[in-house]
Amino acid sequence: MGTLECPHCGGALPNGATLCGECGKELNHSEKEASSPPETRQDRKSVYAILAVFLVVVGGVALLMFTGVLPNPIKGGSTAAIVNGEKISTTEVDQKFEVFKKMSGPGGKMDSPDAAGKEAIAQVRMQILNSLIQEKILITEAARQKITVTPEEIAERLAAIKKGLNLSDKDFDDFLKTHSMSLVNFEKRVEKDALIAKLIDRGTKEKGFTKEAWLQELNRTAKVEVLAK
Repeated sequence: MGTLECPHCGGALPNGATLCGECGKELNHSEKEASSPPETRQDRKSVYAILAVFLVVVGGVALLMFTGVLPNPIKGGSTAAIVNGEKISTTEVDQKFEVFKKMSGPGGKMDSPDAAGKEAIAQVRMQILNSLIQEKILITEAARQKITVTPEEIAERLAAIKKGLNLSDKDFDDFLKTHSMSLVNFEKRVEKDALIAKLIDRGTKEKGFTKEAWLQELNRTAKVEVLAK
């Protein structure tokens, strides 16, 4: 493990130090982060990237099965689509697109104002809307079948996420703050994922479908209207 150094004077720092013993200056959060060994910062970035993917790819179980099965997203208007009577707003698409851009970082095609940049934006927005539509199909079907998730199940899934990523409570809180997200909103995403998993289990275990066949059946019977100009 690398040696921690004070960003002010270069003196050696013990782990978790909030004050430099050499120059006496306090270390704020960003300075402590900068003084961390490179491997520690890289590990934290990797964890954050995994969680960010979780935020962007809603309905992950279904999205692994189906992508690009629905029409292109709209370019205007307040409602992007209506699924089984429930609306998906363009604001939802916009929000997830902004998260994706932050994940991608600067210098990508989407930063370019030329035709290639516009095409890249259109493709990403299409994928985001398709994932939202797929999620809505499954969530509305789970509600129709009266499938529920208990608070205890949500807590267990959240604990499993932290354990699987070897993530401390502080690191998790820092991640939520970085992405301007509350714990309640993150738990809602965990709840949706659990509902989708239960719905798929019901189709495969109780109805005898394969996962692919079950999802195809749900998509076939869903009422989806994509609004386009």
